[in-house]
Amino acid sequence: TALRDRTLITVLLDTGIRASELTALLISDYDSQRGRLLIRHGKGNKQRTIFLGNTARKLLWKLMATRPDARPSDPLFPTTDNTPFERNDLRHLIQRIAKNAGVINPTLHRFRHTFAINFLRNGGNLLQLKEMLGHEQMETIRIYAKLAEIDLASAQSIASPADNWKL
Repeated sequence: TALRDRTLITVLLDTGIRASELTALLISDYDSQRGRLLIRHGKGNKQRTIFLGNTARKLLWKLMATRPDARPSDPLFPTTDNTPFERNDLRHLIQRIAKNAGVINPTLHRFRHTFAINFLRNGGNLLQLKEMLGHEQMETIRIYAKLAEIDLASAQSIASPADNWKL
């Protein structure tokens, strides 16, 4: 289960996927050639596609290699008895892992929030983020833009050419 847990956490962090979307994923929802996940029933029963980075793709490949008898209809992230996680079971798993790692007050939604902020910090734009998170309105993601703006103010205070040249 250690590989499953590491992969699960990496996918949560790398995609901003909702916990309910992650627990509903089947093996058939993963396209390993393109590194994409099909979210069949997102919020509002909407379908969308999200993509994994290389780290998450490699971990998912390793996880799938440990499941040679898995069927396309099996959960992508199964419990020990090959059933889908319930949302509360996933929450308890994350809390246990966080406690062992010394992380205080973990929540499933924090992965989504962390993904969004870091996506913007690393050069992603708001329209892309809106699509990746599955939001209908741009207004919903403005909070992430405001938080990323704080990063810009901080960066300017450190890297201002005029200030550093003492003009």
